[in-house]
Amino acid sequence: MTRALGIEPKVDVEIDEQKVHQQDVYVLCSDGLSDMVDDEDIHLTISTFSANLNLIGQQLIRLTNDNGGRDNVSIVVARVLKPFAQRKKLLKKLSSIFG
Repeated sequence: MTRALGIEPKVDVEIDEQKVHQQDVYVLCSDGLSDMVDDEDIHLTISTFSANLNLIGQQLIRLTNDNGGRDNVSIVVARVLKPFAQRKKLLKKLSSIFG
């Protein structure tokens, strides 16, 4: 899922809840990555280097640059270390803030 922020006075926020599992890896990135690297290549990079989050980020930046790197790229990679309880009212709170 993608969403641009910062260019319009009003931003449409899309919130989606997903089950989170131990050892899941999440990548938050700018369009500098997603415009330059196919989703399949991003997934393959995460799968290949899943033991080392720093290496995932480095490889994704390398792929971006190898594909032309026309824009700046920001990447945050995180892993779920342990399960946690779902906060059922969180989505409702977020919706009221951004709604």
